[in-house]
Amino acid sequence: MLTTFDRYLLKRFFYAFLVCFLGTLGVFFVFDAFTNADEFLKVSPEGEIWPIAKRMGVYYACQAILFLGTAGHVLCVLAVMVVLSMVQRTGELHPLLAAGVPLYRVVLPLVLGVVMVNAAMIANQECLLPRIAPMLQAPRGRDVEYGVNVRPTRDFATHVLISAKRLFPASSRLENAEFVLPVPDIVARLTTLKAKRARFLVDGPDGQSGWLLGGLTPKPDKLTLTGPGRDVVRVGARRTTVFVVSGVTPDQLSDKADTGRFLSTPDLYRRVRNPSQTTRSAHGQVLALHARLTRPLLNVCAVFLVVPFLVRREGCGLVANLAVGVVAMLVTLGLGETCLYLASIHMISADVAAWSPILACGTFATWCAPNVET
Repeated sequence: MLTTFDRYLLKRFFYAFLVCFLGTLGVFFVFDAFTNADEFLKVSPEGEIWPIAKRMGVYYACQAILFLGTAGHVLCVLAVMVVLSMVQRTGELHPLLAAGVPLYRVVLPLVLGVVMVNAAMIANQECLLPRIAPMLQAPRGRDVEYGVNVRPTRDFATHVLISAKRLFPASSRLENAEFVLPVPDIVARLTTLKAKRARFLVDGPDGQSGWLLGGLTPKPDKLTLTGPGRDVVRVGARRTTVFVVSGVTPDQLSDKADTGRFLSTPDLYRRVRNPSQTTRSAHGQVLALHARLTRPLLNVCAVFLVVPFLVRREGCGLVANLAVGVVAMLVTLGLGETCLYLASIHMISADVAAWSPILACGTFATWCAPNVET
């Protein structure tokens, strides 16, 4: 059960986290808005303020949600450091230690606050980010209805190359799509199937996913499909549409697509098991999945690591202790990023890269624990 002082520390933690979050977010907004002001002016060529302000509000509201998932883990540790420094500065910590309360019992509500913030970030990742992913991929000066640029992508399960003029992520549509059908896997001679419109279906014929094409050139009856090709390219009953079986989803075609930052964890897991992508992409997504699952635990370990440096028996002063704590936090983050980089170039495995920082941070925090002030 939380005591009055526990609730007081928890309140100060959330206040410090909110100040750190809004401060860093404000710096990002000001820098980004002034740097890309010309992009936002494209919203209203006549120079009207309201459309520009509306577009900026929508764009930066979505960016704030993304920023929480990107920087929230660092800000959690920073907020813990700020609270511990403030309670030492005001002399609120010493009476509790003099009464025999262990230091780690004092910081327990701060750990609870870190866990609650991490739970909010998990909900943000699983629920909010997938919903606003189309808006995050849209350019600054355009709404999502204008579509985004397409990155040509090969389906490595069927060897079909997919490209288009524009992609509309919200409705899973392509404009002026082109599907290059390979020889001899699908067609007898190399064919580029052009479609004025294409829509991705998760549950297509026989429950398979793929692209439903309309406005075709050449006509479906002109295709020289092979036997296996008829299982991939299926002509509609009216012979005016074609369904191309593919595991390449709309978000994989976006030129802003990455290793799954906008995907929920179940979607990312399904993406990992998707045979339509390259081995390199699958490896990056496996790494992202491991990092996502272990990041909350690393965040808690980082809190226990900075506590012995902030509240030490023989400290060199509050400012010096805070500086050492910041260095310890940066070393922890640097170790995590280094392990991820080594895994990305296949020097270590993904699971080793994800768990090594936690083991190192936990071991070092345990080794430094006897140095805390009591």
